Amino acid sequence: MKRFHRRCISGLLVLTMALSFSMPVMAADESDKEAKEQQIEALEQEKEEQNQALGAMNVDKANTEAEIEALDVQLTSVQEKIDATNAELQKTEAALEQTKKDLETAKEKEKKQYETLKIRIKVMYEKGDTGYLDILFAAKDIASFLNSTEYISKISDYDNNLLQSLQDTRKQIEALEKQLEEEVARIQTLKAELEAQQSELQGLLDEKAAYIQSLNQSIAYTEEYIKEIEQNIADEEQALAEIEEQIRAAAEQAAREQAAREQAEREAAASQQGSSSGSDDSYDSGSSYVPSIPDSKPAYGSWVWPSDTYLLTDTFGYQEWRGGIHNGIDIGASYGDPIYAAASGTVWIAGWSDSAGNWVVINHGGGVLSVYMHASALYVSSGQYVSAGQTIAAVGNTGYSFGAHLHFGIMVGSSGGYDGYWVDPLGYVSP
Repeated sequence: MKRFHRRCISGLLVLTMALSFSMPVMAADESDKEAKEQQIEALEQEKEEQNQALGAMNVDKANTEAEIEALDVQLTSVQEKIDATNAELQKTEAALEQTKKDLETAKEKEKKQYETLKIRIKVMYEKGDTGYLDILFAAKDIASFLNSTEYISKISDYDNNLLQSLQDTRKQIEALEKQLEEEVARIQTLKAELEAQQSELQGLLDEKAAYIQSLNQSIAYTEEYIKEIEQNIADEEQALAEIEEQIRAAAEQAAREQAAREQAEREAAASQQGSSSGSDDSYDSGSSYVPSIPDSKPAYGSWVWPSDTYLLTDTFGYQEWRGGIHNGIDIGASYGDPIYAAASGTVWIAGWSDSAGNWVVINHGGGVLSVYMHASALYVSSGQYVSAGQTIAAVGNTGYSFGAHLHFGIMVGSSGGYDGYWVDPLGYVSP
């Protein structure tokens, strides 16, 4: 009767635990977690794109500022040439103005001399040669006569020479006037060309300045937008952390329930064993229970998921981007999250590998090994016996790894070393 009562209690406990594990756990939270991770990934991608755009704008701004500096140098040079041209033009115009005045004076002198000459000729014409004769007859002696003759000749020569000189002067001044007018025209043309060049440079400067102003506005907007994205990422990461905490709490609860179910199974098995031996005291429920290492492939139900998270970031098998076989699965998790033994066994390796980083290898018997890579910390040592679900390490990013995660692999056919072949871990464990 006592044995029957114990068997009934154990059977009810096992049935209760089995029913509790048949129900889905945190399905909605897992969906929320995946959605949050996708949102964060999208935000990170948008942030990267905006950072690239910001970098391009800053490069464009620097190049434009260099162009503005070069244009300023050219504009300064052109302005200096315009100033020099204005000074030359002013000087030449002043010389031209003076030449015009000189020409008017020369023309006036020539005109007066010409009028004087016309009057003299008119008088000589009206009187005939008497004017000269009067001068000659007035001589008292031969000396006076000769002197008078020379005087008349000098007067005639003087009139002619003076008029010729005035005409030559006028022609020289006219030539100078023409030369100065041509020089003024040349300088004015040069000034117009320089001013057109100055206007073009100033237009380019104004255009570049407006573009810089536009770039500054775009840069300020993009920087503000990146800050908003970063804040959104922080908010989403906080929400993700809360979801992961809920999932972790649920997983811990499930682990406790699993342990209770296994304990119930062990009690039921011990009760049955005690019943078959005919002794009610053959099983001591207070003693520690140490399961033996299996000699063959363990049953599916004796293995547990090695992490609190269920995000599968990489699968088992050939992958083109790797150029080979991925000999396990990658489970996305946060840095420092616990790593659990997937099944009971003896720790064969607990140490460091250049490729695997901090890693643990557990021998489960029957040539079956489980492997846990890239840990940030190890909580077990070689030769130590561990139970399914026991914390053996913490998630990290050591060895050949890109981001915190757990690489979990299973090898079968081992003859006592690392010489078996890899199989898909999802044949042993399920998220």
